[in-house]
Amino acid sequence: YKMINNKCKLLTDALCYEQGHSRRTQHILKVYALTKLISESEFFSFEQEQIVRAAAILHDIAIKYCKDNLNGDASQENQRKYAKKLVHEFLTKSNYLPSYIPKITYLVENHHNYNNIDSKLLQVLIEADLIINCYEGEKVDNIEKIFKTKVGKKLFDAYLKGAQNEQ
Repeated sequence: YKMINNKCKLLTDALCYEQGHSRRTQHILKVYALTKLISESEFFSFEQEQIVRAAAILHDIAIKYCKDNLNGDASQENQRKYAKKLVHEFLTKSNYLPSYIPKITYLVENHHNYNNIDSKLLQVLIEADLIINCYEGEKVDNIEKIFKTKVGKKLFDAYLKGAQNEQ
């Protein structure tokens, strides 16, 4: 018996894939945790939770591949290009339902597409990733307007207050 949608295996495999790379490993864990928090506060269905959490685990999975195989060029364009194959491999090994794979892949491929957020799942993943990116020192201009969820807005406001107090 193999567990369906084995999130534990998926997360373990993704963390091991990073081979101890400190920043990327921690980034996966932080975005996963925030995605879980925000999605639970949005009362997602079980299926939606499974999909968005898997996408959070794999959202940057193509970075290492691009850095290792494309002379360090992990541009968003290259990440999108190689994400589909990697996401499919990881999800298949973790026994994800075939019907979930395109949905998870879509979220991974579009998590930097801030101008066309077309689902609550993508909204939550983007909010979690943006908040963590801010804490990690990556600045994106005019992102306040991107936040739509109650918890996402609250956490982004907390980040802004903290950033102001640290100056």
